[in-house]
Amino acid sequence: MILKSAATLAVLAVFAAPAIAQTNVVCDEASIAKAEQQIGQISDGAKKIESTKELGMAKDAITANDMEKCKSHLENAIKGMDAM
Repeated sequence: MILKSAATLAVLAVFAAPAIAQTNVVCDEASIAKAEQQIGQISDGAKKIESTKELGMAKDAITANDMEKCKSHLENAIKGMDAM
């Protein structure tokens, strides 16, 4: 029983880690450049298009100095990449 509970917690930790990491997205030029490079490696056309669109909106938001909007769009672009 203890082993089963430990295995369940381990699985939950694996799935929770990416979700926690995404909440710490920083919208800056370096993050956008990194996302742009990663999007270039996506092979799924639909996911690539959606992530590229979100990244474009993040770039527009950072240019307008709207960091909350930039962060939101950058997070969406990253989420689109996660499903690769």
